[in-house]
Amino acid sequence: MRIITVLRSLKSGGAERHALQLMRGMRERGHEALYAGPMAGWLGQQLQADGFDGIDLQMHGLIDLPSIWRLARYARDVKANLIHGHLTRGAYYAHYAARLAGLPNVATAHSDNAGKHFGGAKRIIAVSQAVADFLQRCGYDPQRIRMVHHGIADIAGRLPADVREVTRRSLGLSASEPCLLMAARIVPAKGHDTALRALATLKQRDWTLLLAGDHHGDLGPQMQALARELGIADRVRFLGLREDVPALLAASDLLLAPSRREALSLTLLEASACSLPIIASRVGGIGEVVQDGVSGLLVPPDEPAALAAALSSLLDDQSRRQAMGARARQRFETCFTENLMFDQTEAVYREACELPVR
Repeated sequence: MRIITVLRSLKSGGAERHALQLMRGMRERGHEALYAGPMAGWLGQQLQADGFDGIDLQMHGLIDLPSIWRLARYARDVKANLIHGHLTRGAYYAHYAARLAGLPNVATAHSDNAGKHFGGAKRIIAVSQAVADFLQRCGYDPQRIRMVHHGIADIAGRLPADVREVTRRSLGLSASEPCLLMAARIVPAKGHDTALRALATLKQRDWTLLLAGDHHGDLGPQMQALARELGIADRVRFLGLREDVPALLAASDLLLAPSRREALSLTLLEASACSLPIIASRVGGIGEVVQDGVSGLLVPPDEPAALAAALSSLLDDQSRRQAMGARARQRFETCFTENLMFDQTEAVYREACELPVR
């Protein structure tokens, strides 16, 4: 199949990383993967470096008729079999361009709070059951929705044997101190403030928190100020945007994900692959990855006291952390491998291609 992926984004996030992974996987399976979106963005640059073909498509707002016409013409010129739009804007442009080109289209919904513009897709991929349920509440026909969990490569198997020791040494961490990691964009939805307020009540305990995410935006300086206000600035490391998250996971003892909303975080899957226990909010699709009391602990969102209690129960219990990490790894192997995701996505593509276009 010749598949055009449509995603309008300039930054790196879960949807962009997922689209990149999916295009790489489809190419490895013998399909031709093409891209339509801003080439100057993170995803466009990654795809150009990997040798993918495509067009620079800006998609200004939702009334950019030249972008729709250009995408439709490109699809006809390359004799595409299918157009796959990601997020609401990608779904919108994929739908109208596919209609003009006489092609089937698929859309992926990555969020459980944005439900517009998926109605023109022959099949809608929901990245978690929480997203699928949300789409049904928005009025979409459940017969058109296919739940395909994110899947990732086995990153743990690709890491050097001494990665934990080397990474901890580079960060100035001792061999024994508990290291907590949040690997997420510093935005309100991720709950960095909840994590800081919870840890401020555990000042007498031994811990270091690593924050991997761009802290130069509006919220980053606020979180740095909050850490100073709470008296824990010397124990919180703002690492900035990192490309070595797997190494940071290997160096850590716990992953924190106190999100206010979350469809299905790739970082949760990466932590599971690295046998890392997770303490996270009970929101969205998180519970589909983290089994409460089995592979991690789930707490209500926006409740620092509950998060602190969960942290307190695991900080000094290395054997329990290791047991939970082992079970997280088992769940990853069963439910969240990239090959399983590729198989299920291919099945959705074939299903959409067999349906009438009009």
